[in-house]
Amino acid sequence: MTTSSSPSSNSTRSSRGLPRAAALAVAAAVALGALAGCVPTPNIAVQAGDQRVSMDTFQADVDACSSLANSDTMSPRQIIATTVTQGAVGEELLARSGRTLTTAQRDAVMQQNNLTALNANPTCREMGRRLAALYAVAQTSDQATVLKQINSLDIQVNPRLGRWYPEQLAVAGSSSLSSLWAGPRS
Repeated sequence: MTTSSSPSSNSTRSSRGLPRAAALAVAAAVALGALAGCVPTPNIAVQAGDQRVSMDTFQADVDACSSLANSDTMSPRQIIATTVTQGAVGEELLARSGRTLTTAQRDAVMQQNNLTALNANPTCREMGRRLAALYAVAQTSDQATVLKQINSLDIQVNPRLGRWYPEQLAVAGSSSLSSLWAGPRS
């Protein structure tokens, strides 16, 4: 840094000639830009439009349902992050369409789509019922329309869970804020 003095000012300037306060403001703006797409608070796991899922709900889903999450490419935590996000997306699309689903209708969608393993316990059943919203929306529209609707949503995933990939309808990867999955793979 260089310091310049003149009769009209005595300010510290960065090496590019910007006043220090301006340089800090630029750095803060860049940092905020890097956080775009992150959830508004660290207590939120997922937000899709007006639908929010708390980190507490996400963690309860992980604790209760990890044994049901089997994949060669994703950890149980990533599978559940994906499922929770898909559920929030489905709930938002359902709300935007003005439709609702009863518990019985959600249970029927789960049955029709081989999601009955999620009936293993009440927590997994509720996660499955939220996911049923996306299946219900997908069953009443063509794929291109559903993907267009999904892409129109503001979907934010807590960076500790990974990143939302709308093309795959999946949460994957991690960030420096992530805690790696330490549990067993089933």
